[in-house]
Amino acid sequence: MKNFTHNIKIALLGILFLTFSISNAQVELDTVYLNGYTEEEVYTNNFSNFNNELIAEDVINFRIEIKKAKEDNSYLLFLSERSNLEILTEAYLKTIRKGANRSSDAEAFVNFLRERLPELINQFRKDNNLEELYIISRKNTFNGKIDALPVVL
Repeated sequence: MKNFTHNIKIALLGILFLTFSISNAQVELDTVYLNGYTEEEVYTNNFSNFNNELIAEDVINFRIEIKKAKEDNSYLLFLSERSNLEILTEAYLKTIRKGANRSSDAEAFVNFLRERLPELINQFRKDNNLEELYIISRKNTFNGKIDALPVVL
């Protein structure tokens, strides 16, 4: 009997330890959608609309745009049956500026955005305006201004 109670105590301690360790583990799981759709159905895509607004400005002053977005505390939203993404407009503008500054061409810029925002990979493939966004964004970055200087030999 003594051995039996000892085994029960050890089993209870083991179960208690496992539940405690599992409850403290911070595991983030991606949403998995089980449907037969081959084409992603997009419900809301503020990223493309925002890109079009930036392109329409023709010159992007990132410092002013980031300051306005920070004051407004605005978000960009992307909803589809496969993914949901909500990001601060300020963070998205910083990502665009960083990508345009670090990229040597439009293809590298698109790859940078795909790495930083993997939820939007399918939309980046469909967006035809990312090349224009890169050209306009590059004009007002540090490396873009250096590239615009005349070459003196």
